[in-house]
Amino acid sequence: MRKKLLPLALLFTFCKMYSQVGVNTTTPAATLDINAKNATGTSANVDGVLITRVDRQRAQSMTGVPTSTLVYVNSIATGTQTGAAVNMDAVGYYYYDGTAWVKIHNPTNSIAANIYNADGTLTGNRTVSQAGNTLAFTGTASNAFSVDNTTFSVDAANDRIGVGTTTPDTKLTVSTPDNSFGLNHTNGTVSLKTYIGGGAAFMGTTTAHNLNVMTTNAARVTITSGGDVGIGTAIPGAKLEVNSGTAGVSGLKFTNLNSASTVGTGQALGVDASGNVITVSTSTQAATTENAVNNPPGSVVFSVNDLGYTIVTGSNQSVTIPAGGKALFVNFMLGIDYSSLPAGGGAAFYQAILFIDNVATNVYQTTQESGTGAQAQFNLSCVKFLAAGSHTLNVRMIRKYNNGTTSGANMSCSPISISFNSTYID
Repeated sequence: MRKKLLPLALLFTFCKMYSQVGVNTTTPAATLDINAKNATGTSANVDGVLITRVDRQRAQSMTGVPTSTLVYVNSIATGTQTGAAVNMDAVGYYYYDGTAWVKIHNPTNSIAANIYNADGTLTGNRTVSQAGNTLAFTGTASNAFSVDNTTFSVDAANDRIGVGTTTPDTKLTVSTPDNSFGLNHTNGTVSLKTYIGGGAAFMGTTTAHNLNVMTTNAARVTITSGGDVGIGTAIPGAKLEVNSGTAGVSGLKFTNLNSASTVGTGQALGVDASGNVITVSTSTQAATTENAVNNPPGSVVFSVNDLGYTIVTGSNQSVTIPAGGKALFVNFMLGIDYSSLPAGGGAAFYQAILFIDNVATNVYQTTQESGTGAQAQFNLSCVKFLAAGSHTLNVRMIRKYNNGTTSGANMSCSPISISFNSTYID
């Protein structure tokens, strides 16, 4: 026992005197300089330093461990990978960094490579468990971070993201080949996508669902899966339905077409009882010869009595109606001069009636005579539906009530003015 302690005492005395200790050397170059007994040759003797050997539990149990303490963990069957032993997952050398034991491991016998100084290849799947910690990347390059170059690119210089491009020109740029979809927003059932192809751009649903345009978090325009468009309604009943929300207001407005605009040709538009926009008939002049007669009193004479209708001279007209038939507006204005009185006359009633195709209509006017040289005014206006083809119209007169006038006696009449016009609804 004394033999073992004496060299150790001498060693510490030497260390205290010279502050350097040499083993197998008389000129130590450091605080402790250990030279191999056999630095070269083929000797089988063991040279080296045998570091303290402990298992994981022993290392984990140490307290007050000075920083830089070195141990060799020869077993991890004991203890747990927690606390100061959190890094002890394998047998090997560990040093204490003041908080935990840190592994000394360099299987390639070279400067350890990492993402900060070298490229590398993953040897398997890896997971980064962040828990409540953040993972941030900062950069100033235009393609600061990328996946397969153009698959995903972060332009840190301009705060932009590119998908399919390394040169995004907006906050998010998606670049695809022609005839390809770009963005897809889906919940697994409804898909909202963008598409570029054939020289055009598209956006909408690729599933059988409606597309809505919103403002103030409310749908304003709806395009149904069937292609109907609703403005102010989510259930349009036509290709375009506008619901202004106010009774009597259509919701449509034409900035450059108003009541002061020049009237053009074509059909007019209207609405039916359900609000559907339809074409409506417009007034078109019938194919007639407008007639205006101006005769001096007594120049043309025809006779009227109570026995039958007499055609007013100059009132015959011909009208041509197109295929399908038309509703014809007719207007006759006549000025009749009574040029002589029949026997017993002076208080009889005379009637002017419209005939169409030699058939009396229910359009007539009756006036009472007021004596020789008096005039009577007749204004016959109506709307009659006529079939396609040519039709004749005229005005005929009859003494409707004799009122003392001898039956069969003639009243001499002269048309001093006749005006005729007709128009059908096209």
